Amino acid sequence: MAAAPHSLTPDRHRPDRRSTVSSRQPRGKAIPLRSESGSSSRTRSRSSQQRDFQAQTPAWLRSLVTLQRTSNLVCFFLIASTLGVYAWTVYTQQMWSQEYRKLENLQRNERQMTAANEALKNQLAQEAERPGTGLVAPNPANTIFLPPAPQRQSRPKPVAAPNSETSPTTPLGY
Repeated sequence: MAAAPHSLTPDRHRPDRRSTVSSRQPRGKAIPLRSESGSSSRTRSRSSQQRDFQAQTPAWLRSLVTLQRTSNLVCFFLIASTLGVYAWTVYTQQMWSQEYRKLENLQRNERQMTAANEALKNQLAQEAERPGTGLVAPNPANTIFLPPAPQRQSRPKPVAAPNSETSPTTPLGY
């Protein structure tokens, strides 16, 4: 990445460069800093380093960094949702094709059963037309009328007396 452009402000308005943190040093480690006199050194925590970095960076650069982080998150969620929608689409297409194959098999079986049923009906009709089977064509003279059966009285079912030996002593349920 390119280095940040130098500020156009004079040196007297710039903060002391000796207290800035180098971007090449690993994060999370304490960095010794020299005081103005240069005789003593002390360590600074990460939060104070971040405050110094935020104080030294211009607002437009901080907003660009925030915009980049936000766009990275949005991009990540868009990619994840795209992959999710793609996986769902592939899954539903596979399920649809499986169910469509089942439907085609059922339709083929239905056609085969209909054809077999019609062939069986045709075979029975041809056998009925043969003279040696003993079947007679229906006509009103050959019709047999049966008298209706007499009405039967319904018998009441006997109610069995509960036997104390067979009844459970514990409740069946709550």
